[in-house]
This record gives sequence, C-alpha cells and structure tokens, in this order.
Amino acid sequence: MNPTRRAFVAVALLGSLRVRAAAEPALRDAFIAFFPAYEMARLRWTAIEDVANPRHGRLNEFNHVRRLLDHTARNVTAPNNDTLYSSARLDLRLGPLAVETAPMRGRYYSLQFMNLHTDNLAILGRRDGGDGPLKVAVSGPGWSGPLPDHTHHVQADTHDLWLLARTLVDGPEDLPAVTALQDGMRIAAPKPADAYPRQRLKPPKDPDPAAFFDVVGEMLDRNPPTGTLATIAAAAGLGARQRWSDLPAGQRAAWQAPWPALNAELQDPANLRTRIVGGWEYPPPEIGRWGDHRLLRAAVALRGIAALDSAETLYLGTFTDSTGQRLDGSRRWRVRIPPGGVPVRGFWSLTMYQVEPDGRFFFVDNPIGRYAVGDRTRGLKVGADGSIELLVQAERPADASNWLPAPNGPFRLALRAYLPDAALVDGPAPLPHVEARD
Repeated sequence: MNPTRRAFVAVALLGSLRVRAAAEPALRDAFIAFFPAYEMARLRWTAIEDVANPRHGRLNEFNHVRRLLDHTARNVTAPNNDTLYSSARLDLRLGPLAVETAPMRGRYYSLQFMNLHTDNLAILGRRDGGDGPLKVAVSGPGWSGPLPDHTHHVQADTHDLWLLARTLVDGPEDLPAVTALQDGMRIAAPKPADAYPRQRLKPPKDPDPAAFFDVVGEMLDRNPPTGTLATIAAAAGLGARQRWSDLPAGQRAAWQAPWPALNAELQDPANLRTRIVGGWEYPPPEIGRWGDHRLLRAAVALRGIAALDSAETLYLGTFTDSTGQRLDGSRRWRVRIPPGGVPVRGFWSLTMYQVEPDGRFFFVDNPIGRYAVGDRTRGLKVGADGSIELLVQAERPADASNWLPAPNGPFRLALRAYLPDAALVDGPAPLPHVEARD
C-alpha cells in the first residue's frame, strides 16, 4: 500500500473509532429506551399482520383466548394460568375508540391500556369499576374533539396501544361463563380496520442491530416520540425515516460491536430485584409505572411484558429456596403456604416456570396439566393448622394431590397476588416457605 493510501486508511479508521466511541453511550441509551417498543412491535405483528398465525386478528377488535394457557403457549413470556386473556391492538390516529364490558357480578377482571413503550396508561376493572359495566373512551395524542359516551376516559400519548383484558376463571367448568363475558366486550372504531396504515416490517424474535434499528424506526414514524425519548432517538439517529441501509459503515459498526453486551445486560436478573424477603424477590415499586427507569422497563419487556402495577397485582418470584439454594428439578422441594393463604382482596396463585436460555419463562409440560396452584385449586390437602404443603419435583409422587410439577432443569416460582393487601405489598405478611426435601 502506498504511503498516501496508508495515511488515508489510517485517518478513516481513526474517524470510525471516534464515531463509535462517541456513539456507544447514545446507542446503549437507545437500545434500552426502545427495546420495549421493539417487543410491542413484534407482538403486534404476530397478533395482527402475521397471516401464518392461525390466531391472528384484526385491528381495533378483541381477540379472545377461550382456554387457559398451557405449556404450548410460547408467544408471551411468563403467562398466567388464572385468567382468560382478551387482547386488542388499538390505533387511535383516525379518532377515539369506545370500549365496553358486560357486568362482571363479583368476578375479578381488569382492562390494561398500554402505550407503545409499555406504560400502563390505565388499569380499569374490579379495583375502581366494581361490577361494571365499563364504557371507556380512548383518545390519541392531542385529541380535543368530542368523545364517545363513557364512564372512563383514557388519553393516550401514542397512536398504537395494546389493550389486554384479564377475566378470572374458576376452573375448567367456569369457562362457558367467562366466554359469555368475553362476548360482551366490544370496541367501536370510527373507521374499519383496513382504513388504518399497516405495520410494514416483520420483527424477528432475536433481532440483529439492523432489524432492531429498522423496526424501531418504523414504530417511531408511526408514533413520534416526545420529551426525553425524542432526545434519545435523535442522538441515535432513530426515526425520521432513517433506515439501517442509509447508515455509514462506521455507525453500523458502532451498533454491531456492543450488541452482545447490550443483550447480556438486558438479561441480567438483577435488573428486576429490589429486596428479598424469605427468599422471595420483591419487584421494584416502579413496575408498571416506569417513569425514567428505562432499564427496568426494558428488562420487564423481555421477561414479563404487560406487567400490572403493584396496586393491581404484586408479582413475587424466586430462583432459590429460603437458604439460597438454586431451584432445579433434579431435586425435590417443599413449599409451605401459611395458614389463611396469601392476603389479597382478589385472588392468589403460585406458578411454576421453566427457565429458557434466553431468560424467558414458560409453563412446564406435565401429566396432570397443572401449571399453578392457588386459592381456587380444588383437591389440595390442607393441614390441621390451615397451611398447605406443596410437593415441587419433576417425578410424580405417590399422592399427587399437592404436587406442583417441575421441569428436569432450572425453574422459577412466581407468586401473583391480585389486589394485594397493604401488609403483603409492604412486606410483613407471611410468605410461602420454600425448602429442599433431599
């Protein structure tokens, strides 16, 4: 190489390294800030645009799950086995929508309205709406015109929303009643579904930087960011119809080099932990009300998207027993539920999840079809003092009445408390005790 050419290459390389050094903090901020939007786009595509998905639905319409989820449910991490879901992807750019529910007659239910960035704009239902019926007017950014007749109003800050309704099921025999209640849920939109702009790009489950950049860019074109998010997007060159193929080589390298480390940081379980009580990890109080806690928001989008806030549902989890031993189905374990159960005004459940290599959690295939136990589980044997001793193991015990089946490898236990008492949220209430049996 001649000296002039060598000097040119050296200057170009130095410039590229300077671009990367300057860009990496901005790109990390952008990755963390917009990973929830990427996940929302991925799930929206599957729900609305993916014709290969036999359960795909239409925009601004409820898509009801008519059965309790089991080990074959692999779309959303950490699903529950307590409620039936009714899901709708909403688009507000052509005017407000009206959402209605039927009377619930003492049954737990909730309607969770999430924006593109997974903020809970509202959680309506048993907590503040009683039996209902609810009539919810949902309007988009900047809307100041008339609204549909309503009992509640949700003012959204993005055009794309996810509405996720949960309705309690009291066992398989209760499914017909819940199905009838789902049929009473309706959405009225100002225009038919095909009048709204479609999502163009299909987001892969495990994106490379190019897919992440382009998908997030499309979603920000559809939902222009404001405030801090607008600043972060601009610093990373996201949105404004900028595409990966338009980026200079140095900027693409700046995204590619730290990509594995960014994903590893996001998967760190410590992102979700605040304090440990009796071996149980209490979630950060900002769950569902994220504010500026962007790393927490992104970590939850990866491990348990659509999380309710702690006033509605308290999520506790553990990977260990009370002494710190890692939970694994190669051993046998015991979980003691204290007398009186878990203090709630709704209901509680203890769910078993196998831990996937990518950090997601799913139900465990097992011969009795049991993925969780709770205050509605029939056939559990109760001790003389009112406590319940669960057998947690991979192999079926001789008496399976109190068996919670485990996988053969690592697992996580999740305790959900719907409408939890203050004593449980604040920590002094007794919790299930987990210990090894061998």
